[in-house]
Amino acid sequence: LAPLRTMASSIVNYTKQYINGEWVESTNGPDSLIDVFDSNTGEVFARAPKGSSEDTAKAVEAAAEAFKTWSRTSVDERREYLERILEEYSERQGEVAKNLQKELGAPKDFAARVQSFMFNMHWMTTLGLAEEDAFEWTEDMGSTLIVKEPIGVVGCITPWNWPLNQIACKIAPALLAGCTVVLKPSEVTPINAILVAEAIHAAGLPKGVFNMVMGTGPETAQLLAEHPKVDMVSFTGSTRVGRLLHAAGAKTLKRVRTELGGKSATVVLDDATPKQIAAMAGNVINNTGQSCNALSRLIVPRSRYEEAVGIAKKVF
Repeated sequence: LAPLRTMASSIVNYTKQYINGEWVESTNGPDSLIDVFDSNTGEVFARAPKGSSEDTAKAVEAAAEAFKTWSRTSVDERREYLERILEEYSERQGEVAKNLQKELGAPKDFAARVQSFMFNMHWMTTLGLAEEDAFEWTEDMGSTLIVKEPIGVVGCITPWNWPLNQIACKIAPALLAGCTVVLKPSEVTPINAILVAEAIHAAGLPKGVFNMVMGTGPETAQLLAEHPKVDMVSFTGSTRVGRLLHAAGAKTLKRVRTELGGKSATVVLDDATPKQIAAMAGNVINNTGQSCNALSRLIVPRSRYEEAVGIAKKVF
């Protein structure tokens, strides 16, 4: 993997994307890179490839070709590959956590204990579905037999704030079901995704089954929604971008599944205990407040306003 990374002073340059089982430079050129900032200092600590629409199209074509054979493998075969991927990822988990402290700004303990471990947790949950009778791949309805088949090529577009959580939630079930994947991680936190791709490559997954393109939304994510050979798009992010992807996907009548927005309020009722109010107020601190479910507002009864303000002050 030495050619994948180069050093420019103290900055690590990751110059290649993962397409059709190979690490390849973007058609934009090896010098077309996106700055990745250390959230603690505001300084650039790494650079990642700025992929192109052409790169994305190549990844989709590779995934479409691989689907012809991957979709015909057994669940047991696919489970074995996923087990190897988890083993390879676990070997890199320490490096993932260190990078998350920088690119995401996650506290050291939270990066190691929660953020990086979310990949393991969701991956193991998916592996559990491969156990006998854990998931009904067929459903006998008497005169009708429903067979659940892989949908095809899945475009997975993941956010910056819970990157490993969303990568695992999207690609693991898709791979186990027999789908092939094109992952487009956030350009804000791309290094952890590169390490996941390294783990997948080391696990020996057949070429084209998993692909990863990097870059900005207009050059990569937009094409995933528009491309006729992408059968489904799974996106987690902003409501604005979600609308754009639904509109783009409608042109080919593909399935677009989105998880959008967040940051809801906590409604504190009259009978809430001080301990409960403190727990809700403290929720916003987790992951340095960078969560869609960070309860950043407390709506409290007027009669308990001063009490709630006092509790929140103690929490912070």
